[in-house]
Amino acid sequence: MTKLLPLWLLLLAVGCRSKVSGDVVTTDDNGLRIEAFDEAATRSLFGETPVIEVLFGGMDWSEGPLVLPDGTVICSDVPRNHILQWVGDTSRVWLANSGAAANEYSGEPGSNGLALTADNQLLLCQHGSRRVARMEAPVTAPRAEYSTLADHYEGKQFNSPNDLVVARDGSVLFTDPPYGLPRDAERDMDYCGVFRVDPRGTVTLLTKEYSRPNGIGLSPDEKTLYIGNSDGKRAVVTATPILDEEFTLGEARILIDATDLAGSVPGSPDGLAVAADGRIYATSPGGVWVIKPDGTLLSKIRSDAPVSNVELSPHEDWLYLTNDDRLVRVQLNKI
Repeated sequence: MTKLLPLWLLLLAVGCRSKVSGDVVTTDDNGLRIEAFDEAATRSLFGETPVIEVLFGGMDWSEGPLVLPDGTVICSDVPRNHILQWVGDTSRVWLANSGAAANEYSGEPGSNGLALTADNQLLLCQHGSRRVARMEAPVTAPRAEYSTLADHYEGKQFNSPNDLVVARDGSVLFTDPPYGLPRDAERDMDYCGVFRVDPRGTVTLLTKEYSRPNGIGLSPDEKTLYIGNSDGKRAVVTATPILDEEFTLGEARILIDATDLAGSVPGSPDGLAVAADGRIYATSPGGVWVIKPDGTLLSKIRSDAPVSNVELSPHEDWLYLTNDDRLVRVQLNKI
């Protein structure tokens, strides 16, 4: 049975203030808690009695949560080179060799970020094969058969594509830090880029201004690109205007700057999810930061272990978290 963690929201205990400075408003014995920075928004989002469920654990390092059209929930276990499916209070292997590489390739040979195309084909950021790939099988009958969307730019092989988002025109935008490379590997690129694969398959560089670009997302109107930079020396989440249909980028602005927290609390700017109303759920030091598009901090889902990535369910009634070695979900919009 799923482990249910009822958390009592003590918002009323902080009085009639409309904003609090990071008061911890819920606690539990599993390292997860809700923290309010805007009382009304936190109550509206998580309800009077927030619900957090630990779905399963036992992974080496979890990434890329994804909800499939039939409600199946999957995520990557990157070191073990497979994708797991949540089944009851445990998991089973949904797809083996998710990185299309030998398990011995590196410490993280498997898939990382996962996404669906408009026609529900699975796209994977594959560390081991250093590419963005498409699974050549339906998600209802997964098999380790892949085709390449992108593995090179200007004749140079990518580092290890990490996370991706699919735009309405079919473009795939992805980040390329070096985390999946073997320790002694020689990099073809001397930078970590953010790239676009357009619907024709042409790869373009959007920016190389990030030292460790990681999580990536689009605003609902697709006029803003969000990027998490998982570098402790510049631990930021940014918003950058998209200027035209070719995804030319304008000047980035910082939504979260958690550099002063890097190393002192678990986690870093990594994955992010964007709600239909523009609200952003961004992993950062300490857990998941819930912010408005202008960067206003509403709430935090605090975690004693790093949160790598997040995913909203189709109806946005659950937020799924890959939380170190486990998959967790938090109920949303209860009121």
